[in-house]
Amino acid sequence: MTHACFKFVICGCLMIFAELCKAELMPLGDEALSSVTGQAFITIDEPDPIVQDTTTYKYTRINLGMDIETILNADELVLGRYSDERDITNSGADIDMRDVALGKYFNPHDYYQVNSQGDIVYGSDGYPKPDPDKFPINPQTGEQFTMSDAGAPMPFSVRDPFIEFAFKEENGVQSIAGFRLGFGGASGAFTTDIKSLSGNLDVIIEDTAKALGTQDPDGFFGILLKYVAPILLGDSKLSTRAVLQQGPNDPNPGQKLDYRATHIGVEDGTNFRVDASDVGVLNWFLLKTSMDLFAPPDSGATTTCTSRNFLGSCTGGDIDLYTSDCQVAGIETCFPLDKYQTLDIGNGDQARGMFLGAQVESLPWRTDLFIPADPNDPLTNGEYVEGIMNAGKGFYLNIPTGGINLDLKEAVNNGLPRHSTRYTDASLGLF
Repeated sequence: MTHACFKFVICGCLMIFAELCKAELMPLGDEALSSVTGQAFITIDEPDPIVQDTTTYKYTRINLGMDIETILNADELVLGRYSDERDITNSGADIDMRDVALGKYFNPHDYYQVNSQGDIVYGSDGYPKPDPDKFPINPQTGEQFTMSDAGAPMPFSVRDPFIEFAFKEENGVQSIAGFRLGFGGASGAFTTDIKSLSGNLDVIIEDTAKALGTQDPDGFFGILLKYVAPILLGDSKLSTRAVLQQGPNDPNPGQKLDYRATHIGVEDGTNFRVDASDVGVLNWFLLKTSMDLFAPPDSGATTTCTSRNFLGSCTGGDIDLYTSDCQVAGIETCFPLDKYQTLDIGNGDQARGMFLGAQVESLPWRTDLFIPADPNDPLTNGEYVEGIMNAGKGFYLNIPTGGINLDLKEAVNNGLPRHSTRYTDASLGLF
């Protein structure tokens, strides 16, 4: 086709399209307008300023009224690679992640069986044996996934994303102080090999006291807990919280660290709590006596009676064991981040307050914070309230409270293996 003929065809198509699109603009009456509701796709807010000392921070937020579902893969995400005296882990970057993925594809092997010791059970093909009872709900059908659903997409879900700019005003001079990408809610698989992370990552560890029998603690008291506690405590709930922290080779092992952390674990001085409120008079007596006689001073072990029988005898209560130097009762409590390669953000619900920020200095952001009714009880009820989080200089990723749950074996021994983040998987014949 010659150039002239091509132009002729295009002009002809445009003329036909123009004929089809003839319309007359007509005003809508009040009755027609009253039946229509809507909201702008993009809105702009100016949240209340935050004043700290002599500095005022002002904000402009661009809200994007949308819900997003995506499956995204990136070979590498490195943010903030520069030299900084705060870098006690010598990691070299604020955020360093490899093989990053949001969302995944359903692979039955990702939901594996465990034996009585909590270890992953592998088949003759070298892959973990699936446990159908652990299969999640298919978001498309509302039914539980089955083996035949292998390869079904499980996208990462984002609700109400926004972009926010922060401006610093000091002595009448205004300058930009940072920006962030945030989400009203986020849920789904976040899969990556984390080398270093600046920010906040809050994990709940929850299990039963029987899981203490799967550990290999050091010291007499730890060994006593391993063999005696599962018998006396049974299915009593054990719980604690894990945060980004300094690792065993850092200057202050076990202390919370929000800048270029390479480890996560139970913060130094934080309690492991066992809810032993229903163990009975004899078991409670044996437990309390054993702790009084054999618990080392640095464990900070305490017992609190919370239930009594009609004679006034204690029938159970709370047992608290406190961490020190990356250990609790001889059990390790500091773990490298790259051990946990798939994080289930929200655990099926929308986690509130997730954001990625970049700041030229330590900067306050308004975000949803979970306030527990009892700060010493990791599983206590509470509520989300709007609060202020100070994000440090550089890049900062906030994954909020309640976003991730692990059992004791996952936290200490197995970690969280990588899930399937690409459709093609030779083990399931998905080609």
